[in-house]
Amino acid sequence: MLIESLESLRSRVITDFCAVMEFKLYTDLAYILSGEYTKSIPGGEFIIDYPAIAPFLSLAPNIINPYELPHRLEQAKNSYLLLLVHQQQVAIFENSFFDILRTLFIDQPLRLPNKQRQIEYSIIINAQDKDEIIFALIEKEINEIKYKNVKDWFKYLENLVSKYKITDSDLGRIAEAKATRDLFAHNAGIVNEIYLQKAGNFARFKIGESVSVEGDYMRDTWVVFSRVLILILDLLIKKYKT
Repeated sequence: MLIESLESLRSRVITDFCAVMEFKLYTDLAYILSGEYTKSIPGGEFIIDYPAIAPFLSLAPNIINPYELPHRLEQAKNSYLLLLVHQQQVAIFENSFFDILRTLFIDQPLRLPNKQRQIEYSIIINAQDKDEIIFALIEKEINEIKYKNVKDWFKYLENLVSKYKITDSDLGRIAEAKATRDLFAHNAGIVNEIYLQKAGNFARFKIGESVSVEGDYMRDTWVVFSRVLILILDLLIKKYKT
């Protein structure tokens, strides 16, 4: 059962990471084709207005010359598309990483650390069987790990899978990628001390600067995320098949 669960998770990781990159590629193509199309439009103007909220916010219509559109499309891609894709691939990595832990714990709850845990009486009273209580303990353990830093995530995994050790380079890049996502989510993309602390020597920007996910950054991060997860899963599958 464990092998099947790990193999299913491996397939899902590949599917999810391919899907997010395909979304980027298809949307890139849409931007390119839109930019080329605007070059053939003879004169005229594009008007962007906000009829639902303009009266409340005193917004004037935004008049755009067709020749400006390629530049504006490129700006939109760099400002929003790349950010959305990066946020999604970080989410996929996090979910997949903790699904690996969850799969191991469900297969053998004794893998949970031997420590005292508090659990709400309502969970025990309302549980249909022992498995529900065990699952609640597993989720509690995983939620505690989530609030730690990335280095602690992999240290925890290393304790479960003794033969696996992430390289300093991969660990640093994963930590920085997550710190970048956190900045967009919590500090409007402006570098602060928290980012520098999380990213460490792999920080790409200085205090007060705006982080960017342009260029090869997204592709390189995608490669690290998917490669590390597949390496972990392949090691686990090999370990428990023998």
